[in-house]
Amino acid sequence: MERERIALLLRASKKFIYKALIVIAAAGFLSFFYSKGLLSLLLKKADIKIYYLSLPEVFLSSIELSIYAGLFFAIPVVIYLAWHEFHSATGIQAVQGYMFIVAAIILFYVGSLFCYSIVLPSGIKFLIDYGKGNNITAMISMQRFVVFCSAMIFAFGLTFEVPIVLLMLGKVGLVRSKSLTKTRRFAALFIVIGAAIITPTPDIYNMALLAVPTYLLYEIGILLMKINERRQGIR
Repeated sequence: MERERIALLLRASKKFIYKALIVIAAAGFLSFFYSKGLLSLLLKKADIKIYYLSLPEVFLSSIELSIYAGLFFAIPVVIYLAWHEFHSATGIQAVQGYMFIVAAIILFYVGSLFCYSIVLPSGIKFLIDYGKGNNITAMISMQRFVVFCSAMIFAFGLTFEVPIVLLMLGKVGLVRSKSLTKTRRFAALFIVIGAAIITPTPDIYNMALLAVPTYLLYEIGILLMKINERRQGIR
């Protein structure tokens, strides 16, 4: 039975990866035609000037931005495909599965929007201001700017998935709320360390912009797990 389950998961993984890559590639191809507009949105929020340091950098950076944008816009379909291919292995009912899908999509875009609207501008401003003085002038390349912004936005989007991940783990019986409650202090420590690594600045304000929402989402995840366990009669 265990071998059959592993074989089933491997087949589902192959199907998921194949379908997801097709969707992301299609979304990335369409995003390429709007890459200049997407770059303008990032620049408008960052309020800085960027430069290209080699002749093909603009074209290659546009392709890179299109790939990130393709993945960003394809997230709803990717999440649905993940559920479609793996739901049989989770044992979660269809209605609950679709609720997970909707919640995961909303949380991802809320986290991304939070980063784009608040964290990214303040983080970039801090780094630019820190580099001023002593005849030092910022000369940020287009490629590095695209990677920096994209990585930050995706990091926040994925971080906001914490309650959904915890609830899913609880649903399939891999984690219980009691164990998470006992290790709350360690979770808080790891969240702070993770926020220090992910956020672009060393100041407490920008770290807190990620650490505080993440910890709150962690607590929400534990609460949802407790509600689910009570419904299932688990103590």
